[in-house]
Amino acid sequence: MNRSSIVILGVAATLGSTALWHGPLGAGERLAARAETTARRTLDYYDMPMIQARMERGPLSRRLILSGPADDFQRSELVRILDDVPGVLDVRWDPASLPQEYRTAK
Repeated sequence: MNRSSIVILGVAATLGSTALWHGPLGAGERLAARAETTARRTLDYYDMPMIQARMERGPLSRRLILSGPADDFQRSELVRILDDVPGVLDVRWDPASLPQEYRTAK
């Protein structure tokens, strides 16, 4: 085998295992569902039923997107608290749920 064949086989194997991980084997979906469940329990613990938390999908990333009514303090604290959820790499607020002054300023 020449070098280009080995590289092509490596790329194909990587793409195949990634497709299986996010698809039929469902590990990516299980990770997202577990993180969303933990985030929901945390939000319920802090009595914030109006806040929604969902993992970003398409492509699946480890980013938790928050939406709903909250003041500045709640927004910053929820980002800090939910950043500790296992499997979550980043927490952000959905720009559509931010107050108008935030959308125009940033």
